[in-house]
Amino acid sequence: MKTPPTSTNVDLIAIVDPRPVFKRGFRQTLSQSRAALEVIEAVNCQDLEKKHHGRSPAIIFVFGAGVPDVEIINLANRLRRYSPQAAIAVYDNRKSMNFLLTFFRESIGGYLPEDFDSRELDMCIDSLAAGLHYINSEIAYQLITQKNLDQKKRQPGTLSGLEQKVAGCLIRGMTTSEIAQTLDRRSSTISTVKSNIYRKTKVHNIIDLERVLRKQGAS
Repeated sequence: MKTPPTSTNVDLIAIVDPRPVFKRGFRQTLSQSRAALEVIEAVNCQDLEKKHHGRSPAIIFVFGAGVPDVEIINLANRLRRYSPQAAIAVYDNRKSMNFLLTFFRESIGGYLPEDFDSRELDMCIDSLAAGLHYINSEIAYQLITQKNLDQKKRQPGTLSGLEQKVAGCLIRGMTTSEIAQTLDRRSSTISTVKSNIYRKTKVHNIIDLERVLRKQGAS
C-alpha cells in the first residue's frame, strides 16, 4: 500500500450529516491538525447543492448509518455531479465490511468508523487528496479475513435459464411485477425464483448479485 504524503494541502471539504452535534465534533477534530481548512456543512445532498452552489470541495464526507448500499452509491453519483473533482468518504458503524469493495468500485474513496480520531481523519484526508483509497488498518484486516472466509464458504450455484433471465432483470432495477409482466409469469412465481436466486448465489442484495454474476460470466 502506498504511503500518502504528509499534510497534503486541502483547502475545502464538505460534511453531509443531519446531526449538528456530530458536525461540531467533526470540526473540532479537524481543528487539531488543520486549523486553516474551510468546512462547509449540509444535512443532505439537496441542502449542500442549495446552500453551497458553485463551491467545489476537495473531499465530501457523508454519514451513511442506516442508508442502504445502493442509496449511498446513488448519493455519491449525485455528489460527483455537484463537485466532479471531489473525493467521497463515508463514515458510520457497519457490522459487515463486505460492502467496501463495492463502494471502492463505485469511486467512493474512503471509509471511516464513526468513532474515528484526529489521526485517522488526517490520514484519510491525505490519502484521498493524493488519489488513494483509505480504510484504517483494523478494517483492512477485517476485510482481508472476511474475504478469505467468504471464499471458503461461498460456492455459488448454477442458475437455471429462467433464473438467469430474472437475475438479469433484477440487476437492471426492475420490480417483481415488471419482471412478471415482461416474462409473462405470475408475480408469485417471480418472487419464488428471486428467493432461489439469492439462495443459490448466497447473496442478500442486488449489488452483490451483480458482482457474482459478473464473476460467473453470466449475461
